[in-house]
Amino acid sequence: MEIDALEAVPMGGMTQWIRIRGARRSNPVLLLMQQGPGLPIINEARTFGRLLRLETGFTVVYWDQRGTGRSSAPLRGSPADLDVSATRMVDDTVAMLELLHDRFGGKTFVGGFSFGATFAAQAAVRRPDLVAALVATGMDIDVPYAERHTYDFVLRTARERANQRAIRQLEKIGPPPHLDAARFSTRARWAANFGGVTADATFATLLRTLAGSLLRSPDYSVADALRAVRAVTATQAALLPELAVTDLVRTMPRLDVPVVLAQGRLDQVAPGEAAQRFHDSLTAPGKQLVWFEKSAHTPQYDEPAKFRELLMTVRTDHLADG
Repeated sequence: MEIDALEAVPMGGMTQWIRIRGARRSNPVLLLMQQGPGLPIINEARTFGRLLRLETGFTVVYWDQRGTGRSSAPLRGSPADLDVSATRMVDDTVAMLELLHDRFGGKTFVGGFSFGATFAAQAAVRRPDLVAALVATGMDIDVPYAERHTYDFVLRTARERANQRAIRQLEKIGPPPHLDAARFSTRARWAANFGGVTADATFATLLRTLAGSLLRSPDYSVADALRAVRAVTATQAALLPELAVTDLVRTMPRLDVPVVLAQGRLDQVAPGEAAQRFHDSLTAPGKQLVWFEKSAHTPQYDEPAKFRELLMTVRTDHLADG
């Protein structure tokens, strides 16, 4: 690995952290923006490297965004001090794209997951000159629709399976909007348990995987891991009310960068119907909707070989533009 460095970068009035990995300095840059809200990604560098091997074709930048992972508040600090908001997240993304352009030259490929993809697209609207192409995986497009879809799915499935515990919890939180972390987590837990987040993984499995990746990562101390876990709830509390009105079909008719939507057919969190509507309504220099038939919200884990092939194809197709 020619490049393999953990770096602190001053950005948006605070210190944020990135890990940069790549086999050759001449490779184009790929910025990965994690799903959430609230989840880190630097801890997943080893898993991504093993499953996807993106470092052979890209200089990959794993970024713990404001309020997540190593870029979260110290254990004795207050998460509120970080000023986590959707506007800040997009501002930070533009600043990160500028930093990568200044350091490496050319445009950056961006791979965004869930709300990471949403923030990436909003940054690309502002600075299309910095983005070679956007691969948006399970992008949050129409949140009011998605919340209703997810709640209907989990409650219907719970009743079909006669899962009384799920029924009680879901009826207690009631229909969306779910604007606080507790109700959001209840809905997310049952969406995961019923196969709508990652194929063949429950909520408990995903939590163990997160904890294990944090504790095994050389980039996180035990204190960093605890901060990262605490940050998930804190960031959700800050962002959920603001993100609840997201509707990109209405607010983003045009994007001046090539866009590929990677959509799991089994995704019950960011449903495919919204992805199809966004694809059909969007004006862009190039657009594609790629279905992952065996995937839910995380094609990068459910179908890693196909996901890697997609990113490598995007690299080949748009490298000259970068």
